[in-house]
Amino acid sequence: MVYLKKLSKNDDIKIYNMLQEIDANDNGFHNKVFGMDFQQYKKWLENEYAVDNGKLEDWMVPQTSFWMYDGNEPIGYGRIRHYLNDNLKNTSGHIGYAIRKSKRGQGYGNKILRLLISECMKLEINQIQIAANKNNILSNKVILKNGGVLFKENKEKNFYHIDCKNM
Repeated sequence: MVYLKKLSKNDDIKIYNMLQEIDANDNGFHNKVFGMDFQQYKKWLENEYAVDNGKLEDWMVPQTSFWMYDGNEPIGYGRIRHYLNDNLKNTSGHIGYAIRKSKRGQGYGNKILRLLISECMKLEINQIQIAANKNNILSNKVILKNGGVLFKENKEKNFYHIDCKNM
């Protein structure tokens, strides 16, 4: 069974090991844990938990971070931004996610995006913005498969809307 679990201060070595399989800049998804030792990860986890629970710097917006599991195995990392500031509107969107390298090409991208869209709906985000690097063909396909409609692009990225009212 595939499901999402919110980030917790108590997340263990399984999460740490998964994060070592996601590059620091994985097709536009930023993973600060890549290359950290376990003690650094635990400090990062404390900080990320604080951010998810409202301890924001001026440039930040509220967010919720999730791990996607298949059974007891962590497969991916997803983040939802509750709303977008001007910078996020121009560079990314509400949803970001990555799948650990050893599990790519197995349909998990579609699964995590569907689950994250469902969480956005709970947050009453009616129109989701999501972006993908143009050269990331698979991510663009995943977004289109999950209702994404291209509305703008720049040299590096395609930007999509997903209308939750039609789901």
